[in-house]
Order: sequence, then C-alpha cells, then structure tokens
Amino acid sequence: MPPDWLPLAALLAIIALSAWRVREVARYHGVKAFGFTRHAPIQNVAERHWKMAVFAALAAAALAWFAPSWEAALGRPDWAMLPAWRWLSASVFAASAVLIGVAQVQMGASWRVGVPAEGPGALVKHGVFRWSRNPIFLGMIGASLALLIWSPHVVTAAIFTMTWTLSLIQVRIEEEALREKHGDEYEHYAAHVERWFGRDDRPHGRLT
Repeated sequence: MPPDWLPLAALLAIIALSAWRVREVARYHGVKAFGFTRHAPIQNVAERHWKMAVFAALAAAALAWFAPSWEAALGRPDWAMLPAWRWLSASVFAASAVLIGVAQVQMGASWRVGVPAEGPGALVKHGVFRWSRNPIFLGMIGASLALLIWSPHVVTAAIFTMTWTLSLIQVRIEEEALREKHGDEYEHYAAHVERWFGRDDRPHGRLT
C-alpha cells in the first residue's frame, strides 16, 4: 500500500523542481522564465487561478495524509482506499512527475512559466516534444488526475477540472505566440505532433 504522504510529496517535488528550473534558466541562460505579460488581462486571471489550483491541490493532499476520515464528508467512496486503486494513483503521480521534469530539462533556455510579452524562446522539438507539443501541461493534468484517483471527491474533482481548463487557456496563448515567432517551422511541427500525445509522420500530417 502506498504511504498516505505520497500525494503531498509528489506535488511538492513537482513544485520544487519547477522552482529549481526557474533559478537554473536565469543563472545559466540569463532568461527570466516566469512571465505572464502576453495578453496580460487573460494571463493575470489564469495566473491567479493557477495559484489557487496549486494551493487547493496541496491542501487536498495534506488532508488525505493528516485527516483521511474527513474526506468521507466530501464524498470519498470506500473503494478509493483499495490498494490497487492507490497503486494506480501512485503510478500516475510518478509518470506525471517524471514527464514534467524531463520536459523542463529538455526545454533548456526555452522553458517558461507563462508567456512573456517578448514571446517564447527557441522551438523545442526533440525528446518528449517529438510526441507531445505540451508535455509539461500533460504532466500537470496527469498529476491532478492522480490526486483525483487517490481521493475522488468534490474538491479533487474541482481541482482536476480547474487544471484542465487553465491548461487549455494557457496552451492556446502559447500556440498563438509560437506561431507568430516561428511561423512555418511551428506549423510543420504542429502538423506532425499532437497537442497532447501522438505523432503523425505522413507527408502532410494533421493540425490539432
């Protein structure tokens, strides 16, 4: 049976890795990776809600560790405590954390949190980006799904819905910025690599 602290530890690890990458990108590349200034009115709202989603996820994970009996009042079913169900959640947490970490490292100086006014960095197409145009967002959605699997109730369902919705908003803004900066190179890339997962190497590919 996975330990009760696993969801909180997984989420904290993802946050710590992201903070470390912000520092490393600034230190070695002189790039301020954190910026929500493109379409600022929309991104400012999204940034606030991202912070709310992260705080809510940490609170839900802490509740699952320190006060699991309270979760029943939120609607958690008894079968959610089954070892097989918990191991499924642990596997999704692990896969999501690894995907986020690998993608952040592979982006190098191009990694950003948000989209700054000057736009994105160089287009990254290698590694996990050969199979997903947005592996970091995919990992974040996966982490919120893992939390929902671990403890399915109204709060974790809301966190998953918020994460999914915010990811869609942010991805649209990033895709627009990438198309403006990289033009045909990005169009060709998007024609062969799916937004979330999948690759089509046919001559014309498809846009998603």
